[in-house]
Amino acid sequence: MFYKEKAWRYSVRIIVSLLGILLLQSAVSVAMASPAPSDEDLDYWQALAHTRYIQEGSKGPIVYDFYDPNCPYCHEIYTWLQNPIDSQQIRVRFITVGFLSPSSPGKAAAILAASDPLAALKLNENNFGTEDGPNGGISPASDAVQNKMRSALDFNASLLINKEAEVLGIQGASVPFLVFRTGGKTHYVAGLPDHKQWAEIIHAQ
Repeated sequence: MFYKEKAWRYSVRIIVSLLGILLLQSAVSVAMASPAPSDEDLDYWQALAHTRYIQEGSKGPIVYDFYDPNCPYCHEIYTWLQNPIDSQQIRVRFITVGFLSPSSPGKAAAILAASDPLAALKLNENNFGTEDGPNGGISPASDAVQNKMRSALDFNASLLINKEAEVLGIQGASVPFLVFRTGGKTHYVAGLPDHKQWAEIIHAQ
């Protein structure tokens, strides 16, 4: 009886050991077969490079800035960004949209269609007025030019609207909207940055 009991226990141990080995092999196989999780925010970051952006600055980390030509807060951020751009701390890629007011689509098209879009952007911001409401300083483009620029502006707007719906849970679009990367992650700032966010933007990677 003692021999049979001892043999039975020994058999159980072997079975348990074999099961453990099989489970370990199975877990290793699953881990090796499972694809790494995709970085949707990295995909979005890479998609921004395919927009018709306007870059200001030649050195430093990249910051994307969605703006409307008639947006007063966008104008304020544009003003804030000039010092870090001039000191080569960051490069800003302005992504133009036009929806805030009736003249916004025409002004957005005029900026994108210009022979020098950066000069057109600067013209709009340097002549920004507020006496009769927020009003960018560039004249709206003709209907023909607006039609020509519509697909580019629609693409820009789609990236803004879809991401804000995901991040902020809002329907529609809101500007300014800043996108930058630091610590290996994509970050978003809607509206005017606070002091902490501003420091993160300036020290983006």
